[in-house]
Amino acid sequence: MKISVAELIKQAQKSAQRGQKESALVLAGQALQLEPNNRSILEINLRLSYQLNRTELVQQTLLRLIDLVPENLQYSISLAQSYVDNGQADQSPRVFEPLLHKFNHPDLYFNYAWFLTRAASYDKAIIYYKKSIAHNLQGAEEAHLNLANIYSTWLLQPDNAEMHLKLALKLRPDYIDALYNLANLHEDRGNRDSANRYFRKIRSLEPHHAKALARLGMAATLNESQSIIDQLQNLLQSTTLGDDDRIDCLYSLGKLYDQNKHYPAAFDAWEAANKLNGSMLGRFDHSIFKDHIDNIISTYSNVHFERMTPCHEESPIFIGGMFRSGSTLLEQILASHPKICAAGELDFFPRKFRQLTHLSSPHSTAILKDIGEQYLKLLTSLNSGTELVTDKRPDNILYFGFIKSIFPSAKLVITKRNPIDNCLSIYSHRFGSDMKYSCDLDDIMFYSNQVDRLVAHWRDLFPNSIHQVDYEDLINQSQQTISDTLRFLDLEWDKSCLKFYTLRNVVSTASVWQVRQPLYTSSCGRWQNYHSQLKYLCL
Repeated sequence: MKISVAELIKQAQKSAQRGQKESALVLAGQALQLEPNNRSILEINLRLSYQLNRTELVQQTLLRLIDLVPENLQYSISLAQSYVDNGQADQSPRVFEPLLHKFNHPDLYFNYAWFLTRAASYDKAIIYYKKSIAHNLQGAEEAHLNLANIYSTWLLQPDNAEMHLKLALKLRPDYIDALYNLANLHEDRGNRDSANRYFRKIRSLEPHHAKALARLGMAATLNESQSIIDQLQNLLQSTTLGDDDRIDCLYSLGKLYDQNKHYPAAFDAWEAANKLNGSMLGRFDHSIFKDHIDNIISTYSNVHFERMTPCHEESPIFIGGMFRSGSTLLEQILASHPKICAAGELDFFPRKFRQLTHLSSPHSTAILKDIGEQYLKLLTSLNSGTELVTDKRPDNILYFGFIKSIFPSAKLVITKRNPIDNCLSIYSHRFGSDMKYSCDLDDIMFYSNQVDRLVAHWRDLFPNSIHQVDYEDLINQSQQTISDTLRFLDLEWDKSCLKFYTLRNVVSTASVWQVRQPLYTSSCGRWQNYHSQLKYLCL
């Protein structure tokens, strides 16, 4: 007896309710064979595919729903997000392109721009954000906010970023996100008073805005610190404070205690912050990371480079090493030289490397040549008229082999710091979700030791195009260390490098305030203030 579509749907729903999701999915599939354009069945199929983490089926079902109901933009958004979540961000904007020929709607332009940004197509994203605004986007302040993020984070155009943030605030004066980003922008440009003014304005609108208070704490001078300590302690007593905000407050409180030389209290605050942050990020797996380093070393060997056909003759500059090892300070010093422009922490090579994992021959000459051309175009767009551009991203250290496969003459600068000082500095700051190791002292030291192993490999492979800068030498023997680095880059000494702290470029790292002041020695051997907590790391 032939079963009806209605009965198949009923059975699928019952199976799903009993937790038999695989059976439910099979029944939904049978129903779709009978009625392939039944939206209700497709919706059931989609929900079950999500629950079972069947990514390919999720995408196939969404494609059918988009074809069936193209005016429902949510299907397109869901498909694009699926591509992003599965490391295929470049594919995500393409979902919207057929719709652009059918519909003329501001929401379509806005979402297309959002996913263009995920795919690093920043110039095109700007065009479509502006187009969404021109077509009377409801809530246009969010488009201005996103435009500001592109200009500040990716295109190094802070003036344009500030203009769009002010346009957002003109539309909505109490827009907290715009005020917060405007404060960030002033902070990144080294304008402490302006940044603090906007953080305080946020607090006047939302007295319990924890992140604004935490940022005030991170920027506070010694004279300002006690008042903010009191406010942070009061806020941390609130049972309604979310974990994400609590983490920021604890890191900030630790900084303030450290600034006041209350070292046990500082460590306690950081320990609490890292315990909570670590529970959110998940465990850092030593064996997986060691295997990753092993794979890099075995892949990028002498044999690999002997087989490579040179793609490009240019010699771009890359700075890498451990986070908090002095890379921001070094780049700021170099950027003070009239022939160098600082590009900051570009995500180009990590992003491209992730994309290549989907290819069968990631090191083909044609692919590498194309990536090199894209990178050179990016550098040209960022260059402010200087001869050289520095790409300063600490985890560039993991991609030096990939980089050298494209640019055999690339110059690699490695920053190095006393490992226990480096460990403490990482432990006392909050990092992103991809740095799970940063929440545990043993994990940080393990990561550091593995990076040292990789650095030794790179130095063996590239003895003539790699240069190490020790943080302690940079602080204590500044002119000599800077001169040696400039010589490695084929540049002459320039005294402006010692006035790096007067530079008002954009610095978007945790070192934003440190690089706005002259060199100081108090961060060398700083771990001794925490000797009782860190002495076991010396063993």
